[in-house]
Amino acid sequence: MALLELRNVGKKYGDFTVIDGFNLTVNKGELRCLLGPNGAGKTTCMDLISGRQKLTKGQVFFQGEDITGESEHVIVRRGIGRKFQVPAVFKELTVSDNLEVAFGKKKGPFSNMLHFGRSAGVKRYKEIVELTNLGDRMNTVAGLLSHGETQWLEIGMVLMQDANLLLMDEPTAGMTEKETYKTSQIFNSLKGSHTLIVVEHDMSFVREIADIITVMHMGKLLAEGPISEIETNRLVREVYLGTEGIH
Repeated sequence: MALLELRNVGKKYGDFTVIDGFNLTVNKGELRCLLGPNGAGKTTCMDLISGRQKLTKGQVFFQGEDITGESEHVIVRRGIGRKFQVPAVFKELTVSDNLEVAFGKKKGPFSNMLHFGRSAGVKRYKEIVELTNLGDRMNTVAGLLSHGETQWLEIGMVLMQDANLLLMDEPTAGMTEKETYKTSQIFNSLKGSHTLIVVEHDMSFVREIADIITVMHMGKLLAEGPISEIETNRLVREVYLGTEGIH
């Protein structure tokens, strides 16, 4: 069952085309990796899905409803959560407080904290603390976390929103090999119960997590399929992966 559909989506800045007639269908419970060289349009695509930018042409459907042109906060309330490449956490608050602030789809972060204790938030909180393995860091101010821990906290904050679709923009950027492996475990545990679109450059990470890979090039769809097909695709190897494929 399709959770998200992009139909003939386009984005221009003046005469410059960033996305050109792009189509994408992501099914419920799927983990889709979005790949492509720099400038391919991956992050812009995430911006269009989340309402951060407006489409020049085409339509976006979520859970069967046309959400084209809706504002970012309305799309969040519909159930689309996003983690950006640079973690957006409240550095002066504790890890625990950050998770409480992120809870729910209320109008303001601190009203979320008040609502948190009177709802299913506590149960979700416990599940996310276990998933991210941040249990011993709950009382730590977020500004003191390592880079990997900060990334996991923001993943946890997106999960606290109970979103139906999670958009993850380069979640392993700057991580050590050990941190990247732990992140792959987190993502694999989310498959099925959550739907994810992940923009990523680390091919070993993609190999560990991807159900289906979509490759973009110059704002268009270049190839799509499981990693076994993508790594042997001649066009993909030429424009992105090089002759040695994915390692």
